[in-house]
Amino acid sequence: MNLNELKAARETAAANLNALVKSNPDGMSAEDLAKAKGYAEEVNSYDQEIKAARESQKLIASISDARSAADDSAPGDVAEKSATPGEFFVKKADAALKSFRNTGRINYQTPEFKAANDAHATTGVGQPVVTGYGTTYSRGIVNQRRNRLVAADLMGSASLSGALISYLVENPERIAEGGVTTVAEGAVKPYVRYNPFELVTEGVSKLAVLSKITDEMLADYAFIADWINQQLIYDLSVAEEDQLLNGDGAGANLRGLLNREGIQNFDIDGDPFDGLLDAQSLIPDATPLEADALLLNPADYRELRKKKDGNSQYFAGGPFQGQYGNGEIKVNPPVWGLQTIETRAVKKGTYLLGAFRQGAV
Repeated sequence: MNLNELKAARETAAANLNALVKSNPDGMSAEDLAKAKGYAEEVNSYDQEIKAARESQKLIASISDARSAADDSAPGDVAEKSATPGEFFVKKADAALKSFRNTGRINYQTPEFKAANDAHATTGVGQPVVTGYGTTYSRGIVNQRRNRLVAADLMGSASLSGALISYLVENPERIAEGGVTTVAEGAVKPYVRYNPFELVTEGVSKLAVLSKITDEMLADYAFIADWINQQLIYDLSVAEEDQLLNGDGAGANLRGLLNREGIQNFDIDGDPFDGLLDAQSLIPDATPLEADALLLNPADYRELRKKKDGNSQYFAGGPFQGQYGNGEIKVNPPVWGLQTIETRAVKKGTYLLGAFRQGAV
C-alpha cells in the first residue's frame, strides 16, 4: 500500500478500536478484549509501515535533490533546451514559485522566450508568460453576506456533566385543595395541599460537521485552513440558532423555543406599538417574570423606525437628529424599553417577546 492507503487503513483500525471502547464503558468481555487487542496491534503495525514509507520518501527526495544539484553545477554542460514555454517557465520561475509558498504575494516576469515558429522577434526585455501574471495578489478573501446570530447569546446558558438534564416545573394549578382563610381564636386552622411538581427531562443534542483538505493544501496555503475553520464555526452557529428557535424535538433535534408548550400567541390588529405593549403585558400576567427582549425581522423593524406622529416627526428621531431636533440620533433605539434585536431567524410579520434569560415567552 502507498502512504495514503496506509493512513486510511490506520484510521479505520483506530476508529474500530475507539468504537469498541466507547460501547463498553463498564468493562469488556473476553471476546471484546481480544478484538480490542487485535485493533491495537493493527494500529501499531500501520504506524510502523507509515514511518518506513515516510523515511523512504525522504530518501528518494534527497537523492533527487542531489542529482539536480549535480546537473546544475556540472562544468561544460550544454544547457538543455526547453521544448515548450511551460517547461521553460517551470525551470526559470522555480525559485519564485517556492517563495510564493512562504509569502503572501507574487510579482514575477519570465525572461525572453521565443518559440521556434514565432515570426516576430522579441524585444529582449522579457514578457509575461500569462497575461496579468505580474500583478501583485493579496491573500485576503472577500466573504459573502452572513446572518447575524443572536439566539444563543440572548438565552441563558449553563454547563452540563451528563447527557440529560432534569428540572421541576410548577403545576399551573398550584393548590390541590384547601387554602388560607380567617379563623376565630382557638378555632381549627385550615390545611392546604399543593399539587406535585412536574419533572421534565431533556437530552443534549450534538451538532457536528467535517471538512477535508489535503496535506499539501494545508502546508502550502495555511490561510485556506484558517478560512475553513472560521466557516465551520459559523455554520455550526447557524445550525445552533435554528435548533434553538425552530427545532422540532424529533430524533436528535432539540425542541426549539417556538415549538414549546405554553407559548402565548397574540394577534396585533391595528397600531403595532399598541399591540407590542399589550403583548408585553401577557408575560407578567402568566408568569412571575417580565419581558426582557424583542426579536423581529429587519423589515419589520425598518417599518417601525419609519413611523411618524401627526406632525410628520419620526417617533424614534429623524435621520440626522432626535425628534423635533432634540438630542442626537438614536442607533437601533429600543421598543418600549426592551432590548430590540433584528434577525432574519424571525419571519417577517412576527414579533417574538420574552423573558429569554429566565425562559418565559
